[in-house]
Amino acid sequence: MNKVIPTILLAAAAALVACGGGSGMSGTTPPGSVPVMATGTITGFGSIYVNGLHFKTTSATIRKNGQVVAQSALNVGEIARIKGSKNDADGTGEADSVDVDENVVGPIATIMGNTLTVLGQTVKIDAGTSFSSDVKPADITGLKVADFVEVSGLTAADGSITATRIGREASAGTLQVLGTVSSLDTTLHTFMINALIVNYSAANLTGFSGGQPADGDLVVVQGTTFDSAPTTLTATRVHKQMSDEEEAGDHRDMEREGLITRFASATDFDVAGEPVTTTSTTVYRNGTAADLALNVKVEVEGSINSSNVLVADVVSFHHNGGIELQSTVTAVTAGTLTVLGVEITVTSTTRLEDRSSAQVQMFSLSNISVGDTVDVHGFESPAGSGKLVATRLEREPPSTEVEVNGPFAAGVSPQFTVFGITVDASSATLRDAGGATLTLADFLTQAVGKSVEVSGQLSGTIVTASEASIHAPDND
Repeated sequence: MNKVIPTILLAAAAALVACGGGSGMSGTTPPGSVPVMATGTITGFGSIYVNGLHFKTTSATIRKNGQVVAQSALNVGEIARIKGSKNDADGTGEADSVDVDENVVGPIATIMGNTLTVLGQTVKIDAGTSFSSDVKPADITGLKVADFVEVSGLTAADGSITATRIGREASAGTLQVLGTVSSLDTTLHTFMINALIVNYSAANLTGFSGGQPADGDLVVVQGTTFDSAPTTLTATRVHKQMSDEEEAGDHRDMEREGLITRFASATDFDVAGEPVTTTSTTVYRNGTAADLALNVKVEVEGSINSSNVLVADVVSFHHNGGIELQSTVTAVTAGTLTVLGVEITVTSTTRLEDRSSAQVQMFSLSNISVGDTVDVHGFESPAGSGKLVATRLEREPPSTEVEVNGPFAAGVSPQFTVFGITVDASSATLRDAGGATLTLADFLTQAVGKSVEVSGQLSGTIVTASEASIHAPDND
């Protein structure tokens, strides 16, 4: 959903300094607040933003991959589970605990198109994937086979991971997989997580009520030994992860971001593997009930009924942001900035990250100045307005190179427009979706109805392209 950040919160986000790794939980609910369990992508810090809520973490216990850490160990784009309280009136909350468990940590085995395999897990990269600052360029081409990576993401119905963040580590560390147990063999002490065989014969088992894993359990597996043939991880630790309902431990509101992993009807589906239902009073944002379907990304807000099903008060459809603009900022106001003449709205669900040399962790719109280079992903809203709502905003090192990615519209050759921005392609290398070079005439013909990606230099209000390529339109 697009909860717009009040100006006072933007200022507060810049001023607050939170300390992570606290040893205690507050155990109390502030006046005007209600208990909440929130699961979603970290979109910013100061203290921490998840699902459009600004959680203070001063008294929170913060864990990453099972270890207590400082908040500085967390990154934008990672998936967090926050237990605490919230105040809907001002969009703030108090975190008692923050847990981040990365989906897979290990070496890249294969790269094909926009897909990686890591420890037998399929990892998909899209416009919603953030990368650590040492991945250059900040896309799949900045990675290579054998790189040791940490992947956070959303699990799809088929068990694949749609990455929300990929970080590259300089050296190999503890291997990890988060996933669902299948094909359990209690004699051999093995089970499967997608294509990975887990040997747990010598592992420390925790969190299992019966003392042993069972098919269907959601587990975090860690180890140090991996054999690629067959694809086997020898586990040193296997921990059963509690469901949101189990973690909450009492009646509290739920906010859950994820992909729809099972869909029977608009009143019977799963988000991130946990059941959801809707009612006649459920409010839909950025879509309608007809848009609910398998693997659609949503955020649901509501409460748990007596059957441990989340009854959704609100269902918000989340966009990855199929339009991308990279250039210098020409104007900044409260809640908006302007890039390449396009007005861009920053909301409380916009993922904000500083990839410049300043490396500001508590990064917000208040840190951005005219002349800064930014890379913005977003979607048009309202439709036909020529304005963007930012889903991701990253400040980059200063650069004169301009990048534009969006829907193509014909102009007078050699010019065309991308999301209303005029591009001159007279000197550009032009390519089709398969990478083959095209003549200008063929490019202008084949690009109709598609999206194009352009890089070049800004000359006045026109982008003089050095390269332009066609790709399928992003319907997100």
